[in-house]
Amino acid sequence: MKPTTEDLSIRLRDAEDGEADVPFPDDREPSSGRMRQVRECSRQLSQEDNAEDRSMEWSDLTFTIGSHRILSNITGMIEPGKLTGVFGPSGSGKTTLLNILAGRQNTKATGMSLSGQITTAGSPVDPISFRSNIAYVMQDDSLLPFETPRECLHFSACLRLPRSVTEEQRQEFVENLLSTLHLERCCSTIVGSALVKGISGGERKRTSVGIELITNPRMLFLDEPLSGLDSYAAYTLVVALKELAEADVPVLCTVHQPSSEIFAKFDDVIILHGGEVTYHGPADHISTHFDVLGYPCPANFNPADHVMFLLQKEVPEKLQVIKTSWLDCGTFKKMHDQIVSLRGRSNGHPASSATSHSGAGFCKQLGMLLVREARGTIRNKGILFARLGMSLFLASLYGWLFSGSAAQGDNTHSTEKNCVPSNFSAAGCTGDFQAHFGTIVSLGIMAMMGAAQPVVLQFPQERPVFLREYAAHQYGVVPYFISKTLVEMPVVMLSQIVTFIVTYWWMGLHGSVLLLVLVSWMLGIASSSLALLVGCGVSSAQKAIQLAPLTLIPQMLFSGLFVPVAKIPLSLRWARYLCPLKYAINLMTIIEFQYVKDSIDDCEQEFPQAQCMQQSLGWHGEA
Repeated sequence: MKPTTEDLSIRLRDAEDGEADVPFPDDREPSSGRMRQVRECSRQLSQEDNAEDRSMEWSDLTFTIGSHRILSNITGMIEPGKLTGVFGPSGSGKTTLLNILAGRQNTKATGMSLSGQITTAGSPVDPISFRSNIAYVMQDDSLLPFETPRECLHFSACLRLPRSVTEEQRQEFVENLLSTLHLERCCSTIVGSALVKGISGGERKRTSVGIELITNPRMLFLDEPLSGLDSYAAYTLVVALKELAEADVPVLCTVHQPSSEIFAKFDDVIILHGGEVTYHGPADHISTHFDVLGYPCPANFNPADHVMFLLQKEVPEKLQVIKTSWLDCGTFKKMHDQIVSLRGRSNGHPASSATSHSGAGFCKQLGMLLVREARGTIRNKGILFARLGMSLFLASLYGWLFSGSAAQGDNTHSTEKNCVPSNFSAAGCTGDFQAHFGTIVSLGIMAMMGAAQPVVLQFPQERPVFLREYAAHQYGVVPYFISKTLVEMPVVMLSQIVTFIVTYWWMGLHGSVLLLVLVSWMLGIASSSLALLVGCGVSSAQKAIQLAPLTLIPQMLFSGLFVPVAKIPLSLRWARYLCPLKYAINLMTIIEFQYVKDSIDDCEQEFPQAQCMQQSLGWHGEA
C-alpha cells in the first residue's frame, strides 16, 4: 500500500530524531533468528552440538619488533552477542592486534617479543593453536574470479564439513546461507576481479564471510572489511555482521573511519593510537567519556570522526593524558574486574585448542579441486583462446620459415644439390640436414616456451586463495598441484595438436605425427611443471616474470644445442639430465630420422655398410 502524506511526515520526524534506520537491500533486513538458524544448522553439520560460545580476553598485551613498540599494555575483551570495532589512525596497531589475537602474527622471529596473557572464557589459550576456532576474513577478498558465490560456498562446505554430511544437506545449507546473507540475486554470477566484471564489492565481502561461517566458527575476525566499498555496500555488510553477532558469535573487525550509520551498529569500540588504548567500551558511551575529558562531541556529529580528528591533531602531552585517563575511568575498571572474574572461575585450566572433525579425504579433495580448476579454465575464455591463438600464430610463422626444410634433403626433383646420390653435394647435404634438425629443435623450443610462459604467473595470482584455504585445512598441497597439472594436460595437448596440424605437412616432416605430438606434449607438461615450481617460489607476479628465464635458458644451454655435450665442463655436465628439452629433442630426432635408419637396415642386408651409408638417402628418395 502506498504510504500517505502523514506516514511520510512521521518517518521524517523519526529520522530527524535519529530513530529511523536505513533498510537492508530490498527492505529485507536479515533477522538474528535466521542467522541463529544458519548457525545452528552449521553446528549440527559440523557435529559440535555442545560447542559453547566463548569470549576472548587479553591483558597487558605488548608486542615489539626490535626497538619499536607496536602494541603497549593493551587490555580488552570481546563477548558473544556483541559487534566490536577497532578504530584508529593508520599505523595505530589495529591489524597487528587483530592478527595476534587470531594467531596469524609471527611473534617468535628474531627481534620480536610478545608479552601479556590471552584467554578465552577465562582459560589460557595459545592463539596459534586456537586459530582454527576463529574465522578470519582478510582485507583483500581471496576468491577465484571465475567462481560464483554458490560455488565458493559449496566448495568450502564439501571440504570442511564432516564426511557423514550428505550432498543434499550441504546444498540445503549453502542455499540457506546464501539467502541469509542476501546473495540470492548474485549467487550464479562470477565473483570477478579488477579485469573481469563480476559481483559488487559488498557481495564479494559477504561471500567471504559466508565461506567462514561454513564450519560454525566460535569467533569471526575481519581486517578492514569496508575498504573499497561505497557507503551503502559497507552498511549492508555491517548489518550482516551485526546479525551474526546477535547470534552469539563474537565479531571483531578493524575499521579505519566509519560513517555515522555504520558506527551506530557497533556495540563496543576499541580506539587505538600509537599502539595504546584511548577507549574501549560501549559505542554509545564514547561521547560521554570524551566530554568528561574536556573534548565534547558537537551536536549531530559522528563520534568516530570527532575522536579520530582529535587523536591526530592534539599534541603528544594531551594524548598521553587521554590514555592515562582511560586507565582510571570506571569503564576500564569494570571490564578489568570482569576479566579477573572469568579467569578466576576457569581456575587456570587451558582451553581446548581446536575443533575436531574429519574433513574430506584425498580423493574428495582431488575431485573438488579438479572440477574447480577445469571450470575456471573453461570460463576464462580470453586466456584459453589467447593460448590457442598464439600456438596457431607461431605454428604458421615457423611453418612459413621452415617450409619444406624437412623434405629438401631427399627431394629427387630438387634443382639444388642435396643428399640424393644423383644430385649429391656434401655442403648441400650438410645444410639440408642442419635445416631438418633445426626444424625439430624449433618445434621442441616452441612446445617448451608455449607451455611454460602462461603457467609461471598462475600460482602468484592464486597465492592468497591457496594460503587462505590451506590455512583452513580445506585440502593438502599434493592434491592441489596434481589437480593443476591434470587440468593443464589437455590444454597443452590441444596446443600441440594445433601446432602439428599446421606445421607437419608444411615443413615436410617424416616421422609419425602421433609420436611427435606425444613427445612435444610431454615436454610441455614438464616445462609447465617447472614454471609452476618457479611461480610457487615467489610472492608476486613481478618476481615470477623476472625468474621465468630459469625455466627456459638452462634447458637450451645444457641440452647440447649450442655447445656439444663433450665440451661442457664436467662440473656442469650433470645438469643436462635435469633438462626435459634434452630428452624431448633426442626422442623427436629418433622419431623424425627413423626412415633413414630403416633404409640403412634394409640396405645392409644386401650391401656393405659403407656403401649403404652413402646411398641410403638416395634409395629412400627413389623409392
